[in-house]
Amino acid sequence: MEGYYKKNIKDVESQEVKVGNSKDTYIQWLITDKQEKAYAMRRFIIKPDGFIQLHYHDYFESLYIIKGKCSVRVNKENMELHQGDFIFIDTKATHEIKNTGKIDLEFICVINYTENMKIIPVYEGNSENKMEK
Repeated sequence: MEGYYKKNIKDVESQEVKVGNSKDTYIQWLITDKQEKAYAMRRFIIKPDGFIQLHYHDYFESLYIIKGKCSVRVNKENMELHQGDFIFIDTKATHEIKNTGKIDLEFICVINYTENMKIIPVYEGNSENKMEK
């Protein structure tokens, strides 16, 4: 199969997200650097009352909400996203995502690959985790 990559989402392993204190969040890596060196495409499921801990990283993210609703905090701005909404989150912007609905939140997230792919959890009030500019 030259020139394309095809798979069904049911055949992709789901892993628990382990960023700081994240809770009830799962990721599937759909397109990775094995298929494409510039970007990755991932699918997230966040259970009701689950969340991805406040964090930042060197890569940008584009999220598209497939199902459910959530609260997204980027830097110090809070917003609600619903099915059909999308958001771009720039490099080094602190952000967190919380499922605020009664059903699973499902979204697609596209990221670019950078030299440093490390995810830095931010614990508010802890000066050790302040972002370096």
